[in-house]
Parts: sequence; structure tokens; C-alpha cells
Amino acid sequence: MTFTCPSNLYASVFETSKQCRENSNIKIDREAITQFLTELNQESWSKHSVSNGMSFPLRFESLEQEVNFLSLIDLLNTGHGFRKELHEDSDRGAFETIVFGVMSFHISNTLTTAEGLSHLTAWEIGGHFGIEMQKDMPSELEHVTLSKPSVASKLAGQIQGVLNETGRILKQKGFVNLGAFVIDAAKKAQGSAETFSEILINTFPAFQDCGEVDGRTVYIFKKALLLASSLERRFAATNSIFAFKNIKESPIFADNVIPTMMVHLGILVLPDSLKHTMEEGGVTSVEESYRLRAGAIDGCREIVEEANRTGESKVGTVDYGEKGMLNVDLDVYLWRVAKEPQYRKVPRFACKDTIFF
Repeated sequence: MTFTCPSNLYASVFETSKQCRENSNIKIDREAITQFLTELNQESWSKHSVSNGMSFPLRFESLEQEVNFLSLIDLLNTGHGFRKELHEDSDRGAFETIVFGVMSFHISNTLTTAEGLSHLTAWEIGGHFGIEMQKDMPSELEHVTLSKPSVASKLAGQIQGVLNETGRILKQKGFVNLGAFVIDAAKKAQGSAETFSEILINTFPAFQDCGEVDGRTVYIFKKALLLASSLERRFAATNSIFAFKNIKESPIFADNVIPTMMVHLGILVLPDSLKHTMEEGGVTSVEESYRLRAGAIDGCREIVEEANRTGESKVGTVDYGEKGMLNVDLDVYLWRVAKEPQYRKVPRFACKDTIFF
């Protein structure tokens, strides 16, 4: 079935997220927003809201090769639900595991062409990404152990599925690799991050991040929005095709980190039916994760609106620059602050049954 992106992508994400948040009885505490903005200082904002657009100390032979590398990281930006198992096996989190795997592809000259991606096996994925595919389990027989698929092997299977499918689509459309497709999409978008994201979403199922909640569709599209922002930050100054002019209008890239931080800060107030998701080891269904992520998108929208008040209505002392506070900058800020020691132990919700975050 062909997927068609909603018209007015950004507006659709904002509108359906607000609707989903309200239907889920997730409240936004305006006093908590005021407190957050009042306590926010310039040093913290300047330090954490700036991203280099994923620049790596690797040698790339061409723009296409680097764009392919960055696009694969974004395409596979998932696995948060296996964070515990990944840390136990390799002392790497989900994002670090994805970066490790794509770097392994690059360093080992593994074919990341359309043809190569379409034939990768789960065991090859496990080797590149450092995912332990099997675990020795005790059996009922003394001194005998049984080798069984590990919990994290499911993630390797998910990654394999995404890469195989993406490779097949690239071959059908005549592109040698994902980087070539992304560059072509940027050219066709003619400076519009929104149009660029729409092209990705309409082409690859791994970018079609939306779900049915209470009988209505909620659009999130985390990875497609994130890739537009990452490429803009990385290349806008040196390559005009990625100088997206409307990136300032983009929603956040909702994963499990941003909603968790917003609940921890008291900005999002959950109903009793969702409070279990924020407890230690909290597991969510796919539907619950859409409710929480939608809440984060709408909550961040309100933070940005409040932060950009001027004159006597201005809240706080931070100078956000000529463009004001942007959703994309607030996303980077909250995500990076969440990695600080005082927030690392805040329980995060987890959903293993998704490829979207």
C-alpha cells in the first residue's frame, strides 16, 4: 500500500499531537513552563542547544558518502527499548550502538549500496553493531546450558528489516545508495525542510512514523524531521541544497527522552493510566508511546511560544538570538541535558515493538 504524507506536514504534526495529548488527558502545567524558562540560564542554553549536525572524525571521499553515512544513522535511530540489554552486553546505549554499527560498516568497507543493504543478514547486523545474538541459559539438566536467542537479537532483526527494505526500494528507484537518494530529495525540495521530509516519508516505510490512537491518526515523523535538521546543521554553510529555510518551523523529534524530561520537569502531567510508564522499568505499548510523544510535541510548542514573548511579557533572561527559541533547538537542549549525570538515572519509558525511535 502506498503511503501518502499529509499536506502541510508541520501543521499536521502539531495539530494531531495536540489532539492526541488532549484526548489522552495529558495536561500541560503552564506554571512549570514559566519556572523552567525563569530558571534557564544563558550558559546552559548556549552550551546544550547547539548541535554540530553529527560530525564524525572519519574520512569521506565525497559529499554523497558522508550523506549516506549520516542518513543511515538517522534511518536506524531506534532501539531505545533495548537500552538495558545493550548496556549489559556492550556498555553502549541505543544511539551509541547504532553509531557503532554504521561506523563499522564504513571502516570495514561493508557495502552500504542499495544492493548490499538488501542482502544483509541479522547475524551480520549483530556482528557490526556489537549485539549479542545468543545467550547461554541454564537448563534443567545439571552442568548443561542451552543457547537461546538474546532479547537484543530482536533489535538486530528490526535493523535488518529496515535495511533490507530500504535497499530494495532504492534499487527499484534506481539509486545506488541512500545518500544519493537524500541528495536528490534535497535538490527537489528546493530549500524546504518540510518538502524534503515529505519525500522521505512518502518513499520509505521506516520514516512513516504515525499511529492510530482513539480512532484518529497522530503524526510524529521523528526520523524524517531529525534528518532534515541534522543535514541543515551539518551542511547549510557549505552546501546550498541543505540550507533549508523553514527549519525554524519544524516540530521537535519526539522519542522517549524528551517526554521523560518534560514529565520530570513537571511540564507534562500524566493521568493515572499513564503514570506506570515513567516508573523504573516502565514499559509502554505502541499506543501509549504515541500518547507520550504527542504530549511532548505539544508541550514543546507551548514552551517555545512562551519563550518568544517580548517586552514586558518576556519570561526569563535568556537571549535566544534573532530567530528566537526554535522547537528544533529546544529538542537538542532537552536531549543533551538528559545526558547530564543528574538526569541519567531518571526512569525512561521503553517500547521494544517499534522501529521509529
